[in-house]
Amino acid sequence: MKTNDREPILEMDDVHVEYELDEGTVRAVRGASYYVYPGETLALVGESGCGKSQSSFAAMGLIQPPGRVSKGRILFRERAGAEPVDLLQFHRNSRELRYIRGGRMAMIFQEPMTALSPVHRIGRQLDEVLQLHTHLNRTDRFERACEMLTRVGIPDAPRRYFQYSFEFSGGMRQRIMAAMALCGEPRLLFADEPTTGLDVTIQAQILDLMKEIQRGGDMGIVLITHNLAVVAETADRVAVMYLGEIVELADVQTLFSDPKHPYTIALMGSVVGSSFVRDHRLKVIRGSVPGPLEEVPGCAFHPRCDRFMRGVCDCRRPEMRDLDGKTQVRCWLYARDL
Repeated sequence: MKTNDREPILEMDDVHVEYELDEGTVRAVRGASYYVYPGETLALVGESGCGKSQSSFAAMGLIQPPGRVSKGRILFRERAGAEPVDLLQFHRNSRELRYIRGGRMAMIFQEPMTALSPVHRIGRQLDEVLQLHTHLNRTDRFERACEMLTRVGIPDAPRRYFQYSFEFSGGMRQRIMAAMALCGEPRLLFADEPTTGLDVTIQAQILDLMKEIQRGGDMGIVLITHNLAVVAETADRVAVMYLGEIVELADVQTLFSDPKHPYTIALMGSVVGSSFVRDHRLKVIRGSVPGPLEEVPGCAFHPRCDRFMRGVCDCRRPEMRDLDGKTQVRCWLYARDL
């Protein structure tokens, strides 16, 4: 369901990501569909292992063998008014996708220590992005890189530009990743836990910088996070994922005031100060996310659901339903055809 009259930057349409292993097939993403519009922040939330990062890797062409996108379309508009291109038609190392990736579409990775090269100076890595995706000369690239380092809170940027990643703390490496992703002013940004390891002051600084660049260039943001407080403050719409599926999609105000899916309600109840916790004690979602090779019949959440209906939830997979024009939910509780 499109929620905006403008053309979306990104359209994820029934995307499936699978990994063929000797032990069996891991279905990391099972039919994810969502849109991202210019100037909008869409938050992907859910427990670890629910496919949030894998869906963004699929769009960026970063799924490595034995993984593959087995089904679906990922349409990307490079600029307003342009015809969308299906990113899945390109090989992950093709010139066309490398032009888009890192420039028109960028990502802040969750693990900066593995995303940054330990044998190249930070400045060299920033310069490579600017060299590939801008027309700046060498002097201007240096100034632009130092400006971005300063804006994400790295002091003495001209000196730190020549240092290696292992000379920085974990939080500072996270800031460098943000600078690297934002320095090309992409049209679409995937931010995978962009505030991990940062204190609240730097968190606010990074999020404000993302918003500032978003306003200046109409950039779309896909924010992947566990932090519901950041979601409430930053996002326009929220997609809740569980076991590779989107189970609820709504604007942020609707989702926080009136969540529909039992999983969304359970997530809200696990947050300190939540209005869904009447006795002031945090709720725990019983059980755990099924293993990567485990097949769950029917609704993926039914083994952990307090409102489970035997003979329905454990037998048939629910489809995504539009409830009121504001919320889409994948749950048999809201079906009219039982």
